[in-house]
Amino acid sequence: MVSLYLVYKIYGQGRKIGTADTIHAGFKLIFSDGDKYRGKWHFNPTTVAWVGNPIDSAKVQDTMSDLVRLGMDGGDRKHSLAMSEEFMSRMFAWSDETCPASRYEEKSSTVEEKNLNTKHFGVQICFELIKLQRKHLTFGLEDSKAFNTPYFELQLTNRKGWQKRVNKTDKEADLRSGKFKICAQPDLPACDSFTWMTRWVKYLEEDIYKCPLNPDDYIFPATGANGIVQTGEHISHDDVQKWITEFAAGADLPRANGTFSTHCFRRGGAQYRFMFAPVGRRWTLRQVRWWGGWAEGEHRDTLIKYLLDELNTYEDDYSGMLLPTKPDTDKSFLGEATSTAPAIAENITMLHQSLSADIRTLSTEFDKLLRIVAAAVTAPGNFAPTTIQIQTLSTSHPFVSGRPAIPSFPSRVTPASSVSSVNLASSLQSQPPALTRGRPLPDAGLIVPDRPKSKRSESWIIIVQHWEDGDAEHGLTTSLKDWPKDWLLGTNKPLAMKHTQQRIIATEFIDHYKRDKQSFLEAYPEANQGSSALLGAINKAREARGDRIARK
Repeated sequence: MVSLYLVYKIYGQGRKIGTADTIHAGFKLIFSDGDKYRGKWHFNPTTVAWVGNPIDSAKVQDTMSDLVRLGMDGGDRKHSLAMSEEFMSRMFAWSDETCPASRYEEKSSTVEEKNLNTKHFGVQICFELIKLQRKHLTFGLEDSKAFNTPYFELQLTNRKGWQKRVNKTDKEADLRSGKFKICAQPDLPACDSFTWMTRWVKYLEEDIYKCPLNPDDYIFPATGANGIVQTGEHISHDDVQKWITEFAAGADLPRANGTFSTHCFRRGGAQYRFMFAPVGRRWTLRQVRWWGGWAEGEHRDTLIKYLLDELNTYEDDYSGMLLPTKPDTDKSFLGEATSTAPAIAENITMLHQSLSADIRTLSTEFDKLLRIVAAAVTAPGNFAPTTIQIQTLSTSHPFVSGRPAIPSFPSRVTPASSVSSVNLASSLQSQPPALTRGRPLPDAGLIVPDRPKSKRSESWIIIVQHWEDGDAEHGLTTSLKDWPKDWLLGTNKPLAMKHTQQRIIATEFIDHYKRDKQSFLEAYPEANQGSSALLGAINKAREARGDRIARK
């Protein structure tokens, strides 16, 4: 019957193979709940009956195999892709073009600006880092054994398989603390966690929290639609996934046979350090396992899939045989023999041809630049002496393009007029989109803290405390009842709704029920469900009393 039901859902209703997997797992769980149908499906000659879980029968297994093959026919293989170093560099270049790093030095004045900056800083978050807190980071450290190299220490406690690993006391010391020393990676600007984490924390304190971080503050906090940081909440997995998808599309990364998930950085990093890093900088399998978070005895199949399968795919790839430099994939590890072999005459000739082509291109672009200068200084009219200043045409980060910045130089010309200067960069370089309009952010220091979601029955008590006494520990230094009206106008308008909601709940308890907690809870049992349910009940009671006019 199960086989027929599976066939009906897939063939008859045209459902996807995921539906069959769900049905199969559900029935298997149902039959496993008890003693009669638990265990391997087999024939018991003593009782002359079939026993065990019927979902493990050969007929059901064959049906599932046929359905899987049906789903594969005519379809593209979709899997989670690895984020390679090349893809990281392309995403980084697109991010820098869209939101230059110089913008992080400026104060965000609108919700859109803050959200844009946060997105471009936090796009490289992997799943384990969304719960990272300030207490997990230690900045300002130096390694005296490595020429006083500066680094910061990162301690992770939310990694796959670690809890089970720590519980094994005989092997506890290996991965107990999970501490990583992060130093600068100038040769990998797109993967330089030292630089970007340091700048992000500075931006977080100066522009988002507007004060030094507390130990329990999240490094990647959740932000509401009004641009206000949700104190005590970290960014969600779904938000990070949306950013990765957006950046992959913006950088035009090829993803025809898969998608980039929050796991792509971990997978791509393991492959890069094990196989694709420059010769002499590759890591051993044990080192990759430690940094990737795979404990001994945990997820070994996953690690082998990520590394050895990728290596086998590389060695069996002969797609570049027509290229001038054919990679030696089957005679040495990852073609190292080709990388370390001495240059031959053919290589020198190819290098000369490539350099000559680059010089010709540069000469053509420089001729265009000179024609623009000539057109600017020979325009009709009387000109006074002026200085034509050619500014650098590179991006704000010279290491993105790999070319040094072109220094500015003066050129004196003497037609007469009073034109001050011609800024060629403004006409030759497209500027990133400026967010000149948007919803303004509230003033620094104004915040209405959220209530802990784990204590819904006590949320109304916290609201009363916010109304009367404030909550300096979470940023509410002035009680809500003492806020003047102008604090809820203009740029602070996003705070008005939350202020009003808390005022209604607090004044209902203080003024109407005269602080009688028992009477208040008897009238509003919804208080145990949280502030939202309580607010709805209070509004209904106020409408019945004539204290509130319902919206139509």
